[in-house]
Amino acid sequence: MTVCPSSGRGRLATCESLTFVRRLYLTLPVLSLLTVLTLAGCRAEPSVAAYVGDRTITTDQLTAAIEDRMDDPNIAAVVEPGDPDYQRFVLGLLIKEVEYRLLSDSYGVAVTDREVAVKLDELLSTEGAEEVEALFARLAAEEMIAEIDVRENVRQALIREAIAVEEDLDAPIQEPALRQRYEELKDQLSTIELGVITVPDQETADATLEALLEDPSAYAGLATTYAGPDTLPALSSSAVSDVPAQLLPSVLQTAAGQGFSVVIPGINGIVVGYVASLQVPTFEETEEQLRVESAGGVDAAAGEIVAEFISGLDIDINPRYGSLDQGRVVPGSDGGVVQILEDAGTT
Repeated sequence: MTVCPSSGRGRLATCESLTFVRRLYLTLPVLSLLTVLTLAGCRAEPSVAAYVGDRTITTDQLTAAIEDRMDDPNIAAVVEPGDPDYQRFVLGLLIKEVEYRLLSDSYGVAVTDREVAVKLDELLSTEGAEEVEALFARLAAEEMIAEIDVRENVRQALIREAIAVEEDLDAPIQEPALRQRYEELKDQLSTIELGVITVPDQETADATLEALLEDPSAYAGLATTYAGPDTLPALSSSAVSDVPAQLLPSVLQTAAGQGFSVVIPGINGIVVGYVASLQVPTFEETEEQLRVESAGGVDAAAGEIVAEFISGLDIDINPRYGSLDQGRVVPGSDGGVVQILEDAGTT
């Protein structure tokens, strides 16, 4: 080790000269490596694949994560061992996992493996075993997503849901809001079986309606008798909200099994309407559907909080794997530290 005096002009000049001579022995690749390490703020340990805030993802952890996914037959069928693109893809997934762990710690929320399992079972409850297997195979083939990644995705969704509760963003999925939404959508959720026959005058309209009330099966014959552009040849089922606006007020005032007659401007004759059936689901029957539909807005609001939190994290990627671009690890443009070391003949 060369020790330079801390004072004395002549001695200082000598020390500067020695430093200059020593620099002559540094090769360009090593200088480049030093530059990379300096710019990385010393967060460039070879054994670390990525730094996320105050957490690290080691190269061993990345290797283990890849091996876990390659044990999934669906992934093994579509990913070649050692595929660098898949390596970067998995590193991106691990970074997202750590981001959400930090987020959970910050907001004091926790999601258990049991909660994840229950939610996933709920999401897949309408699918048979073969459909679920086909779903995982398709996710692997199209997006390189393993079943373990699906479970993590569910966990992250549950974390956002918990944060929404903590931040009082969940009002749209609470019962008062859902009941209000039910009233707004009730006509769209209700199904009506309606017949419409247009006849020449009120007397005929009264007789036609009386015949329908006595024998609903007579509809087809009566519709044939008064066939035309404003007559339905057969009873038609649709959402109440799809009923023509000119007919809707009369329809809403008519019970199932009853009818009405009305004059509609622009239609030549009297319109006879017959409500064969009307099915209006209860709030309880539609509550879960309404909650699912409203949950999207709540998740989006929580997602904004997540995005803001992540934007404040200091994230560094080991250049050997590439760089982070909009949440994805992409190939680096300069070959990374490994390439620099190879050029220097040190690997």
